[in-house]
Amino acid sequence: MSLLENLFQDLLNKYNETHSIVQIHLAYQVYVDLVFLKKWNKVEFKHNQQLIYLHAVENLNNPNNYNIVIPCKSTSIWSVESIKKIFNNLNDLPIDCKSFTLGIQDDDSSISYYELSFNTGLSDPIDSLL
Repeated sequence: MSLLENLFQDLLNKYNETHSIVQIHLAYQVYVDLVFLKKWNKVEFKHNQQLIYLHAVENLNNPNNYNIVIPCKSTSIWSVESIKKIFNNLNDLPIDCKSFTLGIQDDDSSISYYELSFNTGLSDPIDSLL
């Protein structure tokens, strides 16, 4: 087996009883994109009961450039409440973490990244957005 096949098999073995094959494959695709195509230095899989996500550092010389990447499909439906809930349920966050990035896979398998920050209103109550 190749390195990538081994990686996918390891993910299947680790997560197949707790997460869907779609989530496992999305996490794998985003990992491959970040590590092999974008050449990020450190990318690790993390999970909670709801999802598999990635802790990612683009450049080890700048460890403050820390990202939490949540893999999702372009057809995923998001709301401010669901985004806040997901962020609040992430594990092992750095104390200063105020944002996360959606790794959005389109139908053609391309991946786009969109950063969501608490500075853009995620920390505001829903009533204040009306």
